[in-house]
Amino acid sequence: MASVNHGTLTANGIRLHYIEQGCGDPVLFLHGFPEYSGAWGSVMADLGERFRAIAIDTRGINLSEGPSNVGGYAIGELVEDVRQAIAALGYRNIVLVGHDWGGFIAWELAIRHPESLDRLVIINAAHVGIFDQLLRQGGAQAHASRYMLAFRSSRGEELVSRDDFAAFRREILESARSSGNMNEEQAAEYLALWRRPECITAGLNYYRANKSGPPNGDDGEARDIADTIVSVPTLVIWGERDNYFTPENLDLLPKVVPDLIVRRYPENGHWIVHERPHEIAQLISAFAEGALVNDGRR
Repeated sequence: MASVNHGTLTANGIRLHYIEQGCGDPVLFLHGFPEYSGAWGSVMADLGERFRAIAIDTRGINLSEGPSNVGGYAIGELVEDVRQAIAALGYRNIVLVGHDWGGFIAWELAIRHPESLDRLVIINAAHVGIFDQLLRQGGAQAHASRYMLAFRSSRGEELVSRDDFAAFRREILESARSSGNMNEEQAAEYLALWRRPECITAGLNYYRANKSGPPNGDDGEARDIADTIVSVPTLVIWGERDNYFTPENLDLLPKVVPDLIVRRYPENGHWIVHERPHEIAQLISAFAEGALVNDGRR
């Protein structure tokens, strides 16, 4: 097994920490909230035998620098971080994998800078144009996303840290350990990260800066879905028991992603990265090599 190496790069004026494993064609991973680069450990270990697997701590998280102002976490800045990071790593384009907030960033990069991507892999993260449309309709997705308004509030830090991050521990750590894909040392690393106030505030600032969630009176005009077309080959891996993103997010994808492969997992939820890491690694490997067949499933 290839060893895990640590590195830093400067992108968009921010020093970003990353881990990498293996050598070969590059695959870059973006984590979500409340996670960090280590979330991809099991997936990277499998891919490291054939690829250069790289996972970044996004701005403000874990060992990466972050601005002190909320506006510094706007989606344009997050996208530019990744675009410049790809160049700093020595590549013109790359296979990009994103989950949760990392998925939102990855979708936006594909929309704004398709030349930076060879292929795109999304794991349980709504397409940004579809998500905006569904939120404004006020139906099931708006209901499922109400927690984002709490995250945006001044009480966000208090709410997520209640009972020593009981909700995070239950959803992420206990789920991963029950699947046999997280040991006590790894769980302790997560808790140590969450107990650092600056990291939690940085993560919540992603929601605050981008006014994430159901319309709240100050969220601007609706986004034209025609402006959110993704032209690069895209694989979407989806745990269908996701409490945060409704099935409509998948149903509408063919309208905005012409070159699309979808793999659904009815028994898994939002944290499928921890529940099926080896299967996810196999899918990413096959897709990156152009060997994944589109069987028509949507």
